[in-house]
Amino acid sequence: MNLIPSLTLLLLAEFAFAGGKIGNKIFEATNTWQEIKEGQQIPAGLHVRINLQTGKKEAKLLDHNEKEKNENDALSEVAHDASDGTKHKVTDKPKLKIRRTFSEVIKSIPRDSLGFSLEKLRKIKRDIKTYNKLKQSFKDFQKNFQTDAELITKLIYQYKNLTNDEQDLSISLQTKVTTQLGILEDLEYLVHQIDNALLFIDNGGLEQIILPLVVNETNINLRVKGVRVLGALTLNNPKAQIKAFEKNVGAYLSQILFSSTNTDELSATVYAFGGLLRRFPMASQRILSTSGIKALVAVLSKQCDLKVKAKVVTLISDIIVEKKLEDADSQYAELNLPEWLQANGFCDAVDSVISTNLQELLHQPDLMEYFVVGLENAAVICMLVWSKSAKLRHTLLTIRNLYIYEKEEYRKEVADQIGKLVGVLYNFEGHEELLYTAPIQ
Repeated sequence: MNLIPSLTLLLLAEFAFAGGKIGNKIFEATNTWQEIKEGQQIPAGLHVRINLQTGKKEAKLLDHNEKEKNENDALSEVAHDASDGTKHKVTDKPKLKIRRTFSEVIKSIPRDSLGFSLEKLRKIKRDIKTYNKLKQSFKDFQKNFQTDAELITKLIYQYKNLTNDEQDLSISLQTKVTTQLGILEDLEYLVHQIDNALLFIDNGGLEQIILPLVVNETNINLRVKGVRVLGALTLNNPKAQIKAFEKNVGAYLSQILFSSTNTDELSATVYAFGGLLRRFPMASQRILSTSGIKALVAVLSKQCDLKVKAKVVTLISDIIVEKKLEDADSQYAELNLPEWLQANGFCDAVDSVISTNLQELLHQPDLMEYFVVGLENAAVICMLVWSKSAKLRHTLLTIRNLYIYEKEEYRKEVADQIGKLVGVLYNFEGHEELLYTAPIQ
């Protein structure tokens, strides 16, 4: 069909038009367009159009090329009812012919118009998995899938095999240690979940893996990783805390804090210490009253990373807050922190840490914030020492006065915290100008 100034409707030979009044003349078609008069009957097999300029129907005979074209174009066939002008799609043609015609149309589309070359289309087809392959992949995934419980059991079994007396002697020491570290890494991740931690303990993981690492292991990397697993095991897990406390883990951790000079080991041990003590008043009372406080304070004097010392101050600060928030009749009543901290030199140790690390704290506002919060919570206990320390005051004011003019908003927030702390320690409330003049006396 051609679109010209008039809209043409192609009607095929098998569709007949019925219309007009009975007895009217039959339209006599020629090879040229003629107007169809009102009421005239239209024979089948004509080419009919509506002239858009005149609005009248016109018809003519189909030539040979138009007949051949329309016989093959099954998708364009419509039936026309001359009486009411309605159209409906032909549905009684063989479906096979429609599919064949559609396929021919697709083949006739230039490949370049799709944006893909034939080679690229073939590659896409090769790369796409078939439905059956996807089903097989899913079955393989299900076959290899393991629950956390299965993984923990498997990891414990593998670790024990590496450490028993009948292990494969062909495995080198380096390979063995690397494999052990990998297993401990996986366990550290898994036991963060409470149920997994309890399953690990029930399967002997605490007694047969962690305690030997904490107490007897000579390889520093394995010992550090074992302590980190212990910290993950007890963190926010009361049942695991009780199990570890019953195995005297607190004493072993205190010993590491006393003896170690390795920053990674000290950091891991403080982390495990916190996991064991936080929100566990019985453990805090028993452990801190013996060697715990002394071991923590000892870290503040060690040559180790400042972050480790910030962790120690934060842990002690958290326990002070826990005791403060609990009722006097609770188990925290027996926790005599002020006496223990003062007796073990905590206040002087914190003073020294901050006063001697001015340059480092100037560039680490996150650590400074940890120290400030710790000082705020312990101010009641250490007021007599800190309020008389000119070096501590100078350090705090220097950092505060530099932070306050920084563009970074976080540093300004820390500066405000320091200003409030200085006001508490040195009674600067109402004398804001003194915050900017604090020479060493």
